[in-house]
Amino acid sequence: MKAAVISCRGLGDGLVSLTLSHNLFINGYEVTTYHPNLFELQSWFKNLKILKTDPVNNILEDYDEIFISYENSFFFNELVSKGKKKYKNKVYVLNPSSSKKNGTQPYYEDAFFKNNISVVDNILLFCKNVLKLQNIEKTNGISCPYILAHRGHKTRVIIHPTSAKESKNWPIKKYVKLALHLKAIGFTPVFVIAKNEQKLVSFVIENGLEIEAFDNLNDLAKYIYESQFMIGNDSGIGHMASSLKIETLSIFRNYRTALLWRPGFYSSKIIYPSRFYPNPSFFRFRDKFWKYLITTNRLLKLFSVNKF
Repeated sequence: MKAAVISCRGLGDGLVSLTLSHNLFINGYEVTTYHPNLFELQSWFKNLKILKTDPVNNILEDYDEIFISYENSFFFNELVSKGKKKYKNKVYVLNPSSSKKNGTQPYYEDAFFKNNISVVDNILLFCKNVLKLQNIEKTNGISCPYILAHRGHKTRVIIHPTSAKESKNWPIKKYVKLALHLKAIGFTPVFVIAKNEQKLVSFVIENGLEIEAFDNLNDLAKYIYESQFMIGNDSGIGHMASSLKIETLSIFRNYRTALLWRPGFYSSKIIYPSRFYPNPSFFRFRDKFWKYLITTNRLLKLFSVNKF
């Protein structure tokens, strides 16, 4: 049976969607995953075919089952609209909203996501309860195709200070303060950024800290694979680290987002503003000032206490 898994554009979304692709594969499906950037990691997914895109009509006609991770764009709206109208029995929309009252996206009952467990665990439940798959594994099937030392740099802590949205980013000055503390106690913090994020370089280097900039996912994956820890915002790199069995500590702007979107493949810790801070509908204090409600000391304590 042929299946298509169509992911929205985020790196984390794609890596999570590959969890479904992998579980379909180990149950006998011939799977193609669509994502605009993950083809750069094709060699890391030897059992899965990854393509950038195909015309909507080709996808709807060529596959026996189609799984769509919804995104609000012309392509996805056309795919969902045509699919649900003409191929209702073979098109599933995986929307990470637990009910019509949660989120801003259209709600579909295809997957029955729960908002108190990670997206990865939700996909595994979908595989078990909806698709009735016999073999289920908590992995997206990633494996390193190179001769590298997994977690070989025992003190290297990757710090990822950016994300797809500025609103999700903890302040860079706090990351620098965190990195200086880690360096003082024997760790090797390294700021990992994309080549197009060079505006951060001068401030980090001025504080005597190291930066690695990447322009492709393959080299980034190799660097993460040999690292020991990852600390960062709610972003795709956290999901990549988790899928590579690197321990993560992720910073979230609220509790609900943290439960659903925490890296879910491996040992992970999350931090978010305490729910004791007021957040009434007429003035969202906690939502507005979350960056200042998460202190460097609190994050260091969580890192130290758990010791990963």
